[in-house]
Amino acid sequence: MPVLPNDYTLVGVLQKPYGLLGDMKVRPETFDFARHETLKRVFARNHAGDITELEVRATRGDSQFWYLKFEGRRTPESLIELCGQELLIDSAERLPLPEGMVYFSELPGMRVHDERGEDIGEILEVRETGPVEYLAVRSVKGELLVPWTDHFVKKIDKQTRIVHMDLAELRGVIL
Repeated sequence: MPVLPNDYTLVGVLQKPYGLLGDMKVRPETFDFARHETLKRVFARNHAGDITELEVRATRGDSQFWYLKFEGRRTPESLIELCGQELLIDSAERLPLPEGMVYFSELPGMRVHDERGEDIGEILEVRETGPVEYLAVRSVKGELLVPWTDHFVKKIDKQTRIVHMDLAELRGVIL
């Protein structure tokens, strides 16, 4: 997953037009499924990094997806260009996270300490490669990809900006 500029926060991925009246199917990427109910002004970011501002005129959700309608886009054809783009909000509008959670955008630049308390390096980005996200870590030995699982990532301290990891099993393989 690409790192977002600090002024945007990812809340979903625009899937495809739904129906004939200008609904856009959205896969939520947030801990609060009801978040779509408060969206007014959003941004679509394509793979090239270009951002389009959109005004939400209506919204609804089912058990898995959101369905958004945007001002000026009332047909399926008017939504085609948005397919596959990221749905962003202004970071000033993001919700406070529950205890123990962190926004992906907060991770780059955090230091990584291993189970011995040694400084290993810093997080470059979060990469999605399927069912597991990986933390890309710049170390003195090069770039490491550490699975973001409870087995390896023990604690993320947002105050000190340190990610505590247990890398004992990787020692000798990538360290």
